[in-house]
Amino acid sequence: MPPPFGTARRVASSWARRYGSTSMFTPRRAWCLAAVLLLTAIPASGCDRVGRIIPGNGLVGRASSTPALLAPGSRPGGATAIPDAQLAQSIVVVQPAMTTDGKQQIARSGSGVIVDADQRLILTSYAVVLPFRADGSPAYTTILISTNRTPDGAPTPEFEADLVGADPVSGIAVLRVMRDAGASSLSPGRFNLPAVSLGDARTAAAGLAVRLFGHPGSSDGHLSPLAIRPTTIIGIRGAPGVTNRTWLKTDARLPAGVAGGGAFNPAGALIGILAQDRYLETAEVSQLLPLELAVLVLDRTKKETARYQAAIQLRTNIPGAAAPPPNDTMWVSAPVFGVNAIQSGTNRDLFDYGARFTSAPPALYYEYVLEGVPRGTIIEERWSLDNVAQDSLSSSYRWDGRGVGIQGDRMAVPGSQTITRGRWRLEIWAGGALRAQATAFVGVTPRDPKVTPAGSGSTATTDAKPQAPAIATSTQALAFFDFTGAEGAQTIDWLVLYKNQRIYTSPVLRWDYGDAGRAWVGYAANGPLGSGKYEIELHIDGKVMAVLPIVVP
Repeated sequence: MPPPFGTARRVASSWARRYGSTSMFTPRRAWCLAAVLLLTAIPASGCDRVGRIIPGNGLVGRASSTPALLAPGSRPGGATAIPDAQLAQSIVVVQPAMTTDGKQQIARSGSGVIVDADQRLILTSYAVVLPFRADGSPAYTTILISTNRTPDGAPTPEFEADLVGADPVSGIAVLRVMRDAGASSLSPGRFNLPAVSLGDARTAAAGLAVRLFGHPGSSDGHLSPLAIRPTTIIGIRGAPGVTNRTWLKTDARLPAGVAGGGAFNPAGALIGILAQDRYLETAEVSQLLPLELAVLVLDRTKKETARYQAAIQLRTNIPGAAAPPPNDTMWVSAPVFGVNAIQSGTNRDLFDYGARFTSAPPALYYEYVLEGVPRGTIIEERWSLDNVAQDSLSSSYRWDGRGVGIQGDRMAVPGSQTITRGRWRLEIWAGGALRAQATAFVGVTPRDPKVTPAGSGSTATTDAKPQAPAIATSTQALAFFDFTGAEGAQTIDWLVLYKNQRIYTSPVLRWDYGDAGRAWVGYAANGPLGSGKYEIELHIDGKVMAVLPIVVP
């Protein structure tokens, strides 16, 4: 395979993190192009000097290939810990399902944790119960809940639940058990499973021993028994615009079905929810959503009296770009940037996250998540400055991992005390295709975005165009829009008006569509839309960008 960046090859080390206890080195390769391509970016001369990427420490952690399954009743947390068998009763299987013509089809399979027995509330991962398909249509009609009442038995479908609360940004969802499985009501006294105790995840730090509980999924059409894995927290992750940490990293590797399951401290109190950055059946789970994020959603759900309405928007784009992803099982998160990091053994935690830096820092740290990337895939990190390719700062490496991993490094300009001012874009390519991108604004101000309406419908094509029209019997309406100059945008939200009356306010969500392209947002009714005029007032970074009309005949 020819080198993707130029012809003069140079080996540069970088660090990559796989969760585990074994360390190894992953070489990267960087290629230098002619210095003339770099004069606008780096005030230095000589290909050797400007072409040298400043790397991290080259350490990689690797986990064992199979999860350790403990017999219920063992107590790794110590003599005073709540036994595994007791905690196991509060861990359920969560399976969104679509019923069509009397036939039920499972859309996804995950786990959940009972956190309020009186109100029948279950915490899970929002990615597991995402309510809409890629085209904007409903993904399921009910959520099956299977329980594990015997210590070593397979889960049994017992109940159906509704999505009653969620925070799409943090990735937390709350379910409420509403019915017996296949019935229209809940039998009195049947939901008698215990709730877990809630712990304080704010004190969780690297080195804390935890127990992970979740259902791996199905085998030969049958649900697998509960998996219990003792592991250790090895670090944290954050996100731009979020004050607190958003992820806890562990050295575990568990099947996708455990997403939504629980992480418990040595005493047996819940401190986190297992989750993926994006639900992917072929990828593994290794991270936790801290309980402090879940408590906010849980408290809000308990106080809410109105029926929950999920935000419906384009979610199947390449992260950081309004374009459909390649048709395979690989997924890469949009890179995030930080100006500082803490190194602890093989783990590095970024902090001071951001995308806009008023002053030029000495270096930019960055990280991104890989899910479902096959071993041996070539990963490329392509840098550009103000749309000029910086090939000598770009690099590639061969992924030697398994289902999930976090990659990261530190980018600096040789011969300079600070990063050159401008728009630094980082593109992540895998298997020869663009997978994700993000831009850091260093000492410059992003452009103001512009939005124009681009039609309406009830479903969307993979390239974000109207598919089926919105009619009176449709249950959702989508508004499409073209945009430019949005590379520096951070948030998106919208209001929905029907006959000049506000009927829905979306949560404030992350902008994830890049600089220019087409996207869509929408409104999901609790029944048929009915005829009339809908309007969607679209906001980017809190400013009104456009009013998108939807006329339903």
